[in-house]
Amino acid sequence: MKDLSLESIKEFLSHWDDLILGSWGGTDVETPFQIKPREFLRFAEHDLNDDYEHHLINALSNIKRAIDCQVDSLLIGFGLHDTTKKRIDFPTKIALLNSLGIISPKILEKINRERNLLEHEYIKPDKDSVEDALDVATLFFAYTDRFLSNALEDCQPTNTETQECFDIELDYKEGRLKLKHGREIKKDVGAGSEEYVEYLKLFLSLYKLI
Repeated sequence: MKDLSLESIKEFLSHWDDLILGSWGGTDVETPFQIKPREFLRFAEHDLNDDYEHHLINALSNIKRAIDCQVDSLLIGFGLHDTTKKRIDFPTKIALLNSLGIISPKILEKINRERNLLEHEYIKPDKDSVEDALDVATLFFAYTDRFLSNALEDCQPTNTETQECFDIELDYKEGRLKLKHGREIKKDVGAGSEEYVEYLKLFLSLYKLI
């Protein structure tokens, strides 16, 4: 492919039945968080299964922390570091992940609302609600962990019919997407660019080919 514009790549990727990844490499996403998402989830499981007076309150709070931490980890892994540093609310972060084609069940917003009721209106959650929240969080992790562990770092989508191909690399630490022909960089898109999210969405769609 000589033209690596958004329109050309969208057209190229529309032929899914003919596409393979000629090569690809993965990486484990590093985050600055001392407590990792699955640790919060483990804390929540312990709280839920315990029987002290406020165990359901702690369980729901830790579920919310687990999801928040996972969401921020994903944004870091996608090169969107500034998004995690700004005071952007949870629904806005979820909307951003949805715009990238990442499945974020609407019930995650329900968990956020329940935690808000706990913190701002002092309504104690019931066990069924907390169990449902834990199930949703567990499913959310099961789907999104692939973007954090051995996450797609670079690959070469190839059309088996036309033999057209190009190379694309995500440098999440620098927040850059590089599109190449061989080793020659043809396009370098930074996270501050208006195009970045659109190119990132196309890059993430390539997980279908792994």
